[in-house]
Amino acid sequence: MMSSNFNLRSKVLMHPLVLFQIIDAYERRPRDANQVMGTLLGRNDGKDGLVEITNCFTMLHKEYPDMGRIDLDLSYATEILELNMLAYPQERVVGWFSTGKSVSRSAVQLHEYYSRECGEGQPLHLLVDATLKSQRLSTRLYCAVEMGVPGGTKGLMFSLVPLEMTSGNDEAVALRLMEKQSLQPATKKLGRILPELVQVVDETRDLQQRLDLVLHYINDVLARKRKPDNVVGRALHDALTSVPLLDSESFRLMFNANLRDMLMSITLSMMVKTQLQLSEKLSSMQDQ
Repeated sequence: MMSSNFNLRSKVLMHPLVLFQIIDAYERRPRDANQVMGTLLGRNDGKDGLVEITNCFTMLHKEYPDMGRIDLDLSYATEILELNMLAYPQERVVGWFSTGKSVSRSAVQLHEYYSRECGEGQPLHLLVDATLKSQRLSTRLYCAVEMGVPGGTKGLMFSLVPLEMTSGNDEAVALRLMEKQSLQPATKKLGRILPELVQVVDETRDLQQRLDLVLHYINDVLARKRKPDNVVGRALHDALTSVPLLDSESFRLMFNANLRDMLMSITLSMMVKTQLQLSEKLSSMQDQ
């Protein structure tokens, strides 16, 4: 009987932020802990069959591998979930994660707990091998499939589910910066993160280079120097039609407005940072 099983036709997307948080939790784990686990948050659109994993947080727990049992700090989990829903009301519990090479014996107990937390949705289990022994971060996504005979003994089998990585504009900028830093020689000291305006100039220069490449390709096709490619043509058509039609004056006003908003945000953040530094120094002076 599989009426309550996960819809295998669903599409599961995961943001890079989730992996960064899991790696950070694994690196900061207690010395006597072999693994970390926590709750996966995101959006589950039952109508379109799309599940998006956007966030996560670690769970305080104590595992007994020989007994296949795990004790969770439920009060801590409830408090963190309530705080997260205040900041991100659109996120809901979609499953749990753990680090390791294989599904642990306590996965059945965790599945029962997260089945109640997920409500109508089926919980997903993300397994991350954070040891990096193969020089790669291995990620596998599972769903629990009911197995057994009607009216007889039943059990759960964790089956693999296809997982795709996705990222928004903010995450894409951070990933490109990390990629540039990773390409630097190991002997070279990593540079600091560039200010916002410098990043805007850098991205604008990169966009201009890409546009020059596209124009060069189009001119070669029109001059019959290169054979046209239907796939490239359709991709260029989709990219151009996705951009709203704006005249130069409207675009200039929109760009300047957004630029002013960004400058105001930078100014406010610097003021807050300066105020915090002054408050810290004043408090230390009072203690002395």
